[in-house]
Amino acid sequence: MSTADTLLALAHPLVAFLIAALLTGGWHFMGRPAQLLYFAGAFVCYAAGLTLQITLWPADLAVNITATGLLYSGATYMFASGITQLERKPMPSWPSAAILAAMLAVRIWSLRDPAWSGLRIGTLYTAVTLLFLLALWRIRHLGRGSALERLLFWFVLLGTLSLMPRILLTLDARTTHYGYDGGMYWVLTQLSFYLFSVGAAVLLLLLTAFRTIAHFSRVSERDPLTGLRNRNSLIRFLEKSLAKADRYGLVILDADHFKQINDRYGHPVGDAVLRAMAGVLALHLRKADAAGRIGGEEFMLVLPGAALEETEQAAARLQAAMAEQDFSSIAPGLRCTASFGAGSFGRDVPFEQAYAHVDRLLALAKRQGRNRIGKAATEPAGDEDTQALPPVIGFTGEDSFSTMNR
Repeated sequence: MSTADTLLALAHPLVAFLIAALLTGGWHFMGRPAQLLYFAGAFVCYAAGLTLQITLWPADLAVNITATGLLYSGATYMFASGITQLERKPMPSWPSAAILAAMLAVRIWSLRDPAWSGLRIGTLYTAVTLLFLLALWRIRHLGRGSALERLLFWFVLLGTLSLMPRILLTLDARTTHYGYDGGMYWVLTQLSFYLFSVGAAVLLLLLTAFRTIAHFSRVSERDPLTGLRNRNSLIRFLEKSLAKADRYGLVILDADHFKQINDRYGHPVGDAVLRAMAGVLALHLRKADAAGRIGGEEFMLVLPGAALEETEQAAARLQAAMAEQDFSSIAPGLRCTASFGAGSFGRDVPFEQAYAHVDRLLALAKRQGRNRIGKAATEPAGDEDTQALPPVIGFTGEDSFSTMNR
């Protein structure tokens, strides 16, 4: 083969190296998802094996065939592992090892007769097909997932099944040639590689990018300590809810004597208390409501459509649940209560105005002894009255008990 033909043939592994670089860049900038690193490694191994086979280096045929077999095995296993890593699942180790070991054994055994090159190629395609099908079986539920997940799953599946006719054709082949010869086999191999590899790489990057964006979107709406919504997320939830509800309830609660908990037990215990409180809130919410942590030891509940009575009842349930919660598993003798502010508002009352009103109720509840619910004496009658919010005069609840054992 001429030098020009060799250089032309090397465009095939060069594309594979470029795809590997693209996937590595995606891995670096998309939060380092494991699947992209596996896929990048697969393309590197494939490109390296192809380069050895095209250049016939090393020149010893047995060494070259063995080396390329190992590289193709690595490429196959890493690509299959990348498929399963889409769902953070490992490849089954023993079946994978058995398939690749059988392929390598046949590849080396075929060196006894140069005319058995078709058997060598056929077993390679068979190993690729089996490992890809095994990987796809591990993530078969993606075939019913999102549109992009379904597209990737079926694209890889059809590409894998397309290898089967080639397996049958290569098993009957009788040739003594090894390496690149510019024949129809290599032309078809290059075309199928470009179609499959470029298509799979694009779909993989798109799916990973979509999942990364969705992940950061969820993270941006969640409090990292408790997993509840943050303030901005609660506001967006309220805005969407008011499209279907003509009013909303708002409850703010604050852990009593929380600074003393941090001072006596340490901040890790304080964090554990906040997580426990978040669990209580999540357990006692309606499906239509939302809870979040809005700063420090302060939490907020948004109750779409809730009148004043319903809002105060929700606060009372949470007050009782918080007082009954067993915090002693976090620190022996630890007790914790919360103070509440509760109010209901028409949809025309801006969030910040409602928040300020309920926050005043909470502050008065804490000044009056804690473990109480501050509430308005009357509920706004309608939208015309909601701008003039009622005065803060009422409280419920028994005297608070300290979080500290004195």
